Order: sequence, then structure tokens, then C-alpha cells
Amino acid sequence: MRTDWNARARSDAYYYAITGRRHQDAAEFLASADLVFPALQSGLSRLGTEGPRRALEIGCGPGRLMLPMSRFFDEIHGVDVSDEMLALARQNLRDVPNARLSRNSGSDLAAFPSRYFDFVYSYAVFQHIPSVEVVSRYLEESARVLKPGGVLCCQVRGGELRPEDHTRHDPTWVGCLFPYQKVFEVSRKCGLHLLQISGIDRQEMWMVGRMPAAGAGVSQSHPVFKAVTPTDNPFGIISRSGPGAAFACWLEGFPESLSLESVSVTLGSLEAVPAYVSEHLGSGGYQLNVLVPAGAPLGETPVSMSFNGVPVPGEHNVDIRDYPVPEPELVKVTDGVDLMVESTTATGSLKVLLRDVADPDAVAFELGSVAIGDVTYYCNYPHAFGYEYTLQLPPGVTPGVHVLRIKAPGWESTAEVNVLPLLRVPD
Repeated sequence: MRTDWNARARSDAYYYAITGRRHQDAAEFLASADLVFPALQSGLSRLGTEGPRRALEIGCGPGRLMLPMSRFFDEIHGVDVSDEMLALARQNLRDVPNARLSRNSGSDLAAFPSRYFDFVYSYAVFQHIPSVEVVSRYLEESARVLKPGGVLCCQVRGGELRPEDHTRHDPTWVGCLFPYQKVFEVSRKCGLHLLQISGIDRQEMWMVGRMPAAGAGVSQSHPVFKAVTPTDNPFGIISRSGPGAAFACWLEGFPESLSLESVSVTLGSLEAVPAYVSEHLGSGGYQLNVLVPAGAPLGETPVSMSFNGVPVPGEHNVDIRDYPVPEPELVKVTDGVDLMVESTTATGSLKVLLRDVADPDAVAFELGSVAIGDVTYYCNYPHAFGYEYTLQLPPGVTPGVHVLRIKAPGWESTAEVNVLPLLRVPD
């Protein structure tokens, strides 16, 4: 890991830290932290406000996220396996007096004492580690160094590999899949209370967990499963796919220690995935959001629940429907490598982001009047039927502005693409 990431840092550190665009300047790179901050905010919102606070970023790279995150903490630490990345981080954080940087082993947090941090976070790091065991150890170590009431907010690779990763012989880049079941397993093992998990079938799966606060009380009431409602979606339905593929369970009488790994929800005969639990709403009340499992039957289906293995009173039926067939929408067209460069390519490839795609195999592409046959796709946002298509332009395409046509049954869209002279892109 250290050898590979030092080499990547010497080659193009900012590109390998976010794979957005090659050869960015520091200002552009650091500004891109704004794109990640909303995901971290979901973890920060779970954090108490009392007393001095310490944070830790695992895999801080050149310090992009530490710069804005330092405003929320009295002391912020960053660790990385790469000396080259840390050298850049020291330069970028030279005016941040509360920032501390150090090299770690790449597999643990042994340099830090237990119960030291209020907040531990990591982004686009664990997905590159080629070992489920090492990722698990990092999660366990994160739980160890958290104070009671401290929060972990991190991203792991939950979904399938991208098409190009299947042929890329680069384990410290491709990393490993870390399925959501493993997140639940590790949380139970280390006593971390899982509060939120999102993107379970995406490359960027986020989890938020909290170490239980000292003296968290046990509810004197009896848990009750009160009601089920659809989660927010344009049609107000519960569906098997798309924005309606989740439902909210309304609970009462549960203890303040309620967490996702303590709850089991069954939809008919299928296990569903608890994905979000609200903060305590009073009287033992919570909102628990649950994902509709693949293969769920249409029509009236019973929902039941257990808490720590004990059935919870209250069984409700939900009406599961097919989500209405959407009309595709073109989100953007970028260079196939430099993802921050829109409507232009110097690499002979394009990435096309579409949403509301009912049948990804039915989408076709033409540049001018020439069909593009070398196309792969990846479902990057199942919740919105979102797909990322990678197009390799046909040989002989001349530099200049070309019209890209995108076609699906009953729908067509176009975009102008500026093809620049081909640049050689290093691996």
C-alpha cells in the first residue's frame, strides 16, 4: 500500500485522491471538498456539542477534507500510509494550527489511545484496501478510539466492481467489496451502534455509527411497532425499485440505545434491510427506514419486526407496487478520465451520466451519424435508476465539435462534444 500510494502521489496526487481531473492546482482540488461534506454532515449531526472535541481522518491524503473539517473541532488528526501524500497535506494545512498529521501502518490505529476521539471519518480510502480483514480491523479500531457517544462516519465499497476494474490488475486501487452484511457483523462485534447505512449496492456505501453513551438507559416501556408509511417519493408509494423502494416504520417504547443491528424486519418471507434510525423522538419513539428487498412480491404484504431477537407487537401490511416507468434524463457528459471536464474529451473516451433509465441495455449512442459500439455501463445510483456509461469513441474521429446522440425507446437527447487531439493517459 505504501509503495503504490507513494508512486501515485508522485505521479498526480490530486487526481488519485479524487479521480476527478488530472493535474489540478491546489485551489481547485481543495475546493472539491464541498462535494463530500454533505455526506460527512450526516455524521456530524449525530454528534453532541459539549466540551472540546477531537476528530480523526483515516487516509487523509493531501488534507482536502481536514481543511473544512478543522473548523468543527479543537483538535483534528489525519493519518495516511503515504509519506508523499502527508507531505502535501502538511503544505495544504500549514495555516491550520489545530491539525496534526502522522503516518500509520495502513492497517490499524495503534498510535492512538482508546476513547480519545469524538469523531472518526474516512472517504474513498477503505474501498482501495484489497483485504476485507484489514477494512474490518479499521472499523474495529475506529470503535476502539471513539469516546462514548463518539461517531464514526465512513465510506466502504458496497456495490459491484465497475467494468474497467474487472480487468485492472491493481489490487491497491481496485480494493475489495465490503457488503452491508459485513458492516452489520463488525458493528455487533465491536459494540458500535449502527445508525445509518446508504448506497448498499453502490461503490460509495456510507455508514454512520455511534459508540453508546455511558449510562444509556433502558426504556421502561414495552416496544410497539405502531405504523408503516411510504418514504418521500413523487408518487407516495412503496415500490420494488426506484425512489419508492423503502418504507418508514414508526416505533414507540424503545430504549435510547436503539440501533440498526438490533432490529430485524421481515417483509413477507424476506429479510429487509434497516437503513436509518432517527434520533430519539420522545416516549421511546423513533422513525426507522427500511429498504424493500430484491424480489419482494407485489400487492399486500405483511411487515413484522423483532428487537434483539424478541418479536415486537404490531404487524402491518404494505401495498408494494411497481414504480412507474421513468423517462430518461441526461445529467451530464464528461471526459472518460477527467471527470471534471464536461462536454470535452482529450482521451478518446466519454462518460455519460443518465438517470431514470428503465432498461440500461436499450440505450444507444451515436457520434454524428456513427454508432458507438464500445460501451460499458455501471449502475451508480439505483435509487434514481442512475447509470454511468463509458464510451470509447470510434477510430478516426477528427478533432472538433461533434453531436452526441443518446437514444432509448421513445426518447432521445443530444449534446455537443468537443473532441480534442488525443492525449496519452498514463495508467
